[in-house]
Amino acid sequence: MSVLAAASTWAVALVLLVSGLSHARAPRSTRAALQAHGTLPSSAHRWLALVLGPVELVLAVGLLAVGLGVLGRPVVPVLGLGAAVLCLGFAAYLHVVRRRTVGQEVPCGCGLGTTPVTGWSVVRAGVLGVLALAAVVLPTGPWAAIPGAPVWAQVVVAAAGGLTLAVATAALPAARAVPAGLTTLTGAVR
Repeated sequence: MSVLAAASTWAVALVLLVSGLSHARAPRSTRAALQAHGTLPSSAHRWLALVLGPVELVLAVGLLAVGLGVLGRPVVPVLGLGAAVLCLGFAAYLHVVRRRTVGQEVPCGCGLGTTPVTGWSVVRAGVLGVLALAAVVLPTGPWAAIPGAPVWAQVVVAAAGGLTLAVATAALPAARAVPAGLTTLTGAVR
């Protein structure tokens, strides 16, 4: 397995793990966010709120196993494409929500806090989708030592890279959200 493939895979897996745990623990919050979005039929809110967390958790655990080289090559495309479709689907959905709720602050419902839907929410989901595709196109499989680099060192570097990517992509919308009426250090109101 390449370090880049593992880092990309683990980044997506870690974000899906946190999001999946949040959705599974609090399906009412997910349902409330879906209702606030006003995009899907109300009959879909309940079952989506119940199914989303387990789907994210299955993909997360599978991708973590892929990153460790535990799961073989035949399941990598299924998990990678599944995560990519989910994340890119989120990006498209959040784009529609943004367009429908212009001027309103609605919760993202992404399972990563109470961040409102912004353009950065769309970007984050798109970045995660692209990282999930990396699991499909980059070489995966059992770890093999790069000449001069022990396998354990490659795993550590990949895990650190994956964690960094996960934190960066998860925090992106919250870091870019600017509260209404913010006063900067220079006294300017934004």
